[in-house]
Amino acid sequence: MKVTSDFSGIRDRLEKSKRLSRIALTEQVVKDSNYYIPKDTGELEGSSLNNSDYEAGKAVWATPYARRLYYNPEYNFSTDVNPNASGLWFERAKDERINEWERIVGSKHQ
Repeated sequence: MKVTSDFSGIRDRLEKSKRLSRIALTEQVVKDSNYYIPKDTGELEGSSLNNSDYEAGKAVWATPYARRLYYNPEYNFSTDVNPNASGLWFERAKDERINEWERIVGSKHQ
């Protein structure tokens, strides 16, 4: 008996699948994290949409004050515009949505 297998194209399909998973996950992470960002003018949220590198899997909030707001969760955030506003917005989103994020990645590999 002779068995012949042709695996040509599998590597390309796997790489494409990983790339699509990375993009989908990063988009969802940004969206879910933005649910918790402090909001006044929308500049912080807009910076994540414009500066995140979805291909590389990097969520980025790029304003001069993003770091200060993120790493000071004890700050008394105004909840006038966003009632969910807090520091450590990625961590809050991860705590709430990690199962969905795992499903996104898992579904892209099937």
